[in-house]
Amino acid sequence: MGVLARYAFVFSLAACASAALADALTERAQRLLAQKQAKQAYDLLLPQEGARAGDPEFDYLLGVAALDSGNLERAVFALERVLAVQPNNHLARAEIARAYLEMGERDAARKEFETVRRQPIPEDAKATIDRFLSAIAASDVTQVTGFVELGVGHDSNVNSATSSSQIALPVLGGIIATLNQNAQRRSDNFGALSGGINVTHRLSPEWAVVGGASGSGKFNRNANDFDTLTLDGNLGVRWSKNKEAITVGMQLQQFDLDYARFRETTGAIAQWQHLFDEFHQATLFTQYSELRYPTQEIRNANRTIVGAAYSQAFKNQYSPVLFGTLYTGREDEIAADVPQLGHVPFGVRLGGEARIHTGLSAFANTAYEYRRYGGPDPLFLVNRRDRQFDVSGGLSYILRPGTTLIGQVAYTDNHSNVELNRFRRTLTTVSVRFNF
Repeated sequence: MGVLARYAFVFSLAACASAALADALTERAQRLLAQKQAKQAYDLLLPQEGARAGDPEFDYLLGVAALDSGNLERAVFALERVLAVQPNNHLARAEIARAYLEMGERDAARKEFETVRRQPIPEDAKATIDRFLSAIAASDVTQVTGFVELGVGHDSNVNSATSSSQIALPVLGGIIATLNQNAQRRSDNFGALSGGINVTHRLSPEWAVVGGASGSGKFNRNANDFDTLTLDGNLGVRWSKNKEAITVGMQLQQFDLDYARFRETTGAIAQWQHLFDEFHQATLFTQYSELRYPTQEIRNANRTIVGAAYSQAFKNQYSPVLFGTLYTGREDEIAADVPQLGHVPFGVRLGGEARIHTGLSAFANTAYEYRRYGGPDPLFLVNRRDRQFDVSGGLSYILRPGTTLIGQVAYTDNHSNVELNRFRRTLTTVSVRFNF
């Protein structure tokens, strides 16, 4: 919709909104908006946000000015503050719907437009909403989203190796063996590049074809023999109706180490999602994968995972989101007489994210996985047991719509009764992500 149509829409809604006394600041901002000088109105209001945030009249004008001047994320934050105080403010809800639409969040835009459409608003406003909804429906046939991310960082253990330089070998009566450099912990700085694209094509209101492809590379400054490249692809179908959604699909992955193919994975996944409401969601999933190692065929295995996940969002000042996942399964070796290569995993993951300031969010994740291997290690003469702890956290800041600066730290501690597999690792990364 054009700017004139939007203003006609807003003014028609305003006819049924209650009037409020405006101070000099808001009066000037209103005049600037009426004169289609949104950037000037935004520059006028923004310096006062810290002092005036929470005032519905101020937040509404700031939201409109931000929206019309292209500051979409700040517009959403300001309009959310209005709706937190005045949930029946049709003007603010219509504006936030338009902001969501311009950000590409069609489902959120549709929901807000439909909420306003059900209210006692003028017929010309309803007609304008209908045109917005028709445009959303037309664009919903095929949706394409993607991202590119560039980063730099430091890795304290690029090869996930032990920090020991010598290890006792029980199979040789406890003789001390000296490890070569590649089997010992190595640290390095690195650059990273990743990107991906996802496509959803609706066949009907209930059925859709979903697919995507992504790739990520990590390039060490000195330890180039541990450079990695990961390529992923998936294709499937999704059925959704009311609060239920079922997805079934195929997955492919290629993992390269030192620019040579190290592992190939082919598999299938099925998952069921139940949306209790807009804030609570539960998922059950199962995944089957065939892992193949072109240069180490003895490591070939088939892996099956089943699990459940739950996520919950909270509607308050910080808009926190919490999630948890529980899973188990088994990885079965294919070669004969190597039970030590197969294992049974059990894991749990917890995490969350919260907005702490306009455009600034904090996130944290933690995970634990226990792995029980199927037979004694031929060198260490014990059945391997691993207990791996992972914790990560960081901050993300929206530089502009579609561009986010991310800083994070990730720590891994793998406890193992086989010393060769015992390691600690810390990754520190700063990256810029471009979404489209």
